[in-house]
Amino acid sequence: MTTAHTSRWRHGRTSTCAILLIAIAALTSGCQRLQGERDGDTYYAPAAAYAVDLSINTFRGKVTLEERCDAHSGSTTFWDGSGRMFRIDYHRAESNPNFDTPRFASDLTLMNLVLNHYLRDKIAPTAMITSVEAAHREFLQDATPRSLFAIVGLDVDPSRQPEAGAVGGRHYYGFLLFKQGEMIYVVQHRQPVLMPEKMKSVLLHLAEAMAIPGRERSASEMERLRRLLARMAPGVRGPERLCSPD
Repeated sequence: MTTAHTSRWRHGRTSTCAILLIAIAALTSGCQRLQGERDGDTYYAPAAAYAVDLSINTFRGKVTLEERCDAHSGSTTFWDGSGRMFRIDYHRAESNPNFDTPRFASDLTLMNLVLNHYLRDKIAPTAMITSVEAAHREFLQDATPRSLFAIVGLDVDPSRQPEAGAVGGRHYYGFLLFKQGEMIYVVQHRQPVLMPEKMKSVLLHLAEAMAIPGRERSASEMERLRRLLARMAPGVRGPERLCSPD
């Protein structure tokens, strides 16, 4: 959010984190050119979709990240020094082939369509996930912008997809969706137990740290950031996916 919007919001990297990354990875495809930027403690998303302050106390220690995007959507996963996973996705609301959006749909309708797309098309079909249960859903109409908050419970059977190295049992994944301008934003976090108020607080705090829009990168900065992201990437993961808005 910009400063004006922010003032109105009052509301270890482990194998378990692979569950939702595998489930949602198909949402965006790899890009060829870099448009995201990390400048000190500020991260600028591709396509000038947003900027976020990485120095906030939501994150513990050094933050590393990986990006994915296509012409209609983008996704950045943030890993803090404690191995906790956070994620911010953005989707163009109009003419987006990922969603069958009716003309003149309300913001709440659009947000519900996007959330249902995650649950039905990205999470439920994942082999290791045996069930997806809506544990909590709430429309935050007093927030500016108005937002949809949801938590889903996931039952995981690691034997169905042993190569993922996931931890079995029930896990909880939180979503905060809001629309601003031409974009729908989906802020996400994973927790090991169901704590709706804490989940809401974490997601809102991360949303408060966002400035919309971010800024475009110049072509001369692309290679410099390509090297920077490669250095930040944990050794167990592959090279960063570098994104372009087109």
